[in-house]
Amino acid sequence: MTESISPEVAARPLFILNPNSGGGRTKKRVGTIIDAIERAGLAADIVFTTHRGHGTELADEAIDAGREFLVACGGDGTVFEVANGILARGAGDRVRLGTIGLGTGKDIAKALGITRGSLAIKAITAGLERRIDAGKVTARDENGQEQVRYFLLAASAGWVPEISQSTPRWLKRLGDTAPYMVMTGVKMLGPMGRQFTLAIDGMAYDGRYNSVSVHNMELWGGDLVAAPGAAPDDGILDVIRWGDLGRRAVLQAVDGQRKGGTHVDMEGVDRHPAKIVELSSPKRSRLDLDGELGGFLPAKIEIVPGALRFVAPLA
Repeated sequence: MTESISPEVAARPLFILNPNSGGGRTKKRVGTIIDAIERAGLAADIVFTTHRGHGTELADEAIDAGREFLVACGGDGTVFEVANGILARGAGDRVRLGTIGLGTGKDIAKALGITRGSLAIKAITAGLERRIDAGKVTARDENGQEQVRYFLLAASAGWVPEISQSTPRWLKRLGDTAPYMVMTGVKMLGPMGRQFTLAIDGMAYDGRYNSVSVHNMELWGGDLVAAPGAAPDDGILDVIRWGDLGRRAVLQAVDGQRKGGTHVDMEGVDRHPAKIVELSSPKRSRLDLDGELGGFLPAKIEIVPGALRFVAPLA
């Protein structure tokens, strides 16, 4: 049983820090992070994650103790874990979520206008808050049992998301985007398309695709603009159907994402607004959620409007 805390402690931020984020680079910055928190007049209430999924466990324990303000310190995977801890408990109305981006991609922080740690701490001390949507995914775990997860950036299946799943931690030391560019070249040596059964708000789009991605924010893969203009507070998901693209077209699409999202104008790349997406494949297919393994197809993906109270500058 987790010991309860006082109302004063419950209201102040608990920093859930992943020292292994950014390929382990964050370990060297812990002292600097603590100094910045304390200089801002905040109590350095910090707990550290030690293994995959630990952020969700720590969030669950904190909520059980009465905490009302959690700050995920790390990359998108750390935010993903803490957000899932909040939403799985149905605590989105009671518990605020913030982030100090320290990982490889930091796309959630960037998409919400928190491009630097100083801006994150400023939002925390000022009490800035905005409601953002989340995607709810009902899929299968490794044993074929039904599971529910939530995402803030994107859910995807096929060739493109397998890039993030295949990127080793040591390679993430190269920076935000470079690791994923390296793995793109490696993954192009293998097969790049597969058959999917796809329904977008009840409309069938079955076919052979490179990938199918469902976006809540416009970024992924470390600064790549996957769904230009996708807003996290519009109550709508953005579906990108990546056709059965050849290698040259894939390189063009990747370059288009680097140039602000011009790939969505390419032949073979289609975009749709959606509230409910159903996706399956005859091939065993992993589901990527915010760069993390989110189970396996088949999956039902739904928008949850205003799911989280995120501590960030107003849109």
